[in-house]
Amino acid sequence: MTNSAARFRYNKPMHYTVYLDLLFLVNFTVDLWILLLEQKLLRFSASGFRLALGAAFGSGWVCFLVLVPLPPFWEQALSFVVAAAGIQWVTFSIHSGKTMAKSVAVFYFFAFLFGGIFSAVAERTGGVPASLLISGGSLIGFALLIGVSWFQERRRAEVISVELTWNGVTLSVKGLVDTGNGLYTKEGKPVHVLDASAASPWKRFPLDGVVWVPYRSVGKENGLLPAIVADTMRLRGGRVVSRPVVAFSKYPVSENNRYQILIHSQEALP
Repeated sequence: MTNSAARFRYNKPMHYTVYLDLLFLVNFTVDLWILLLEQKLLRFSASGFRLALGAAFGSGWVCFLVLVPLPPFWEQALSFVVAAAGIQWVTFSIHSGKTMAKSVAVFYFFAFLFGGIFSAVAERTGGVPASLLISGGSLIGFALLIGVSWFQERRRAEVISVELTWNGVTLSVKGLVDTGNGLYTKEGKPVHVLDASAASPWKRFPLDGVVWVPYRSVGKENGLLPAIVADTMRLRGGRVVSRPVVAFSKYPVSENNRYQILIHSQEALP
């Protein structure tokens, strides 16, 4: 490794010098932006340290492949398992196979997007200095992060149609994605809050297996909301949440009854 190089230097056709410090830094920057975008889009939780650790893991794998060349098949196969799935596990501690598949797909989507942009720039300029890769990658990542944030906030601000089914009876209500809703059961499941007056068709059912959800409000620190585990909750685009936890509020959740349920953001978007 060397700190004197400012860019990749091509010596002759089919032969080039790779500076591992720059290779690591460029890949680390791009991986970090991809993980930030993935965290925002999929609403994952990760500290800054875990994000940096995941980016370093992926960048270190690229440097390892330069130092220890592998047959193409094994390089691709191990890269998929180690570089993609490994990064997700290190960064977000994913243990579910379905969640892992989704996160890897999102990771590759942004990776191909970054790669396509860099390839187009390199083709037009005849080569991309490492400093441009780093600054350009940061600019692209920042722009994409703003775009993802804008898209999510716009969707969250919409009042949407919601169908809640419990014991075969369906309620059709209006809902709002509540980014400030931090209610969870003791098992860690997100909780949606329904105006009790909108649940009158369900009142004939006994509240068997009621779940008590702790909450805090001004002037009352240890309140409890009664909740049930419904059968399904159908949202926009045909998205269906199985066995959602729905708590009942004796107070209206909106002014002028504009919406009747506060949807937990963790289950609001795909």
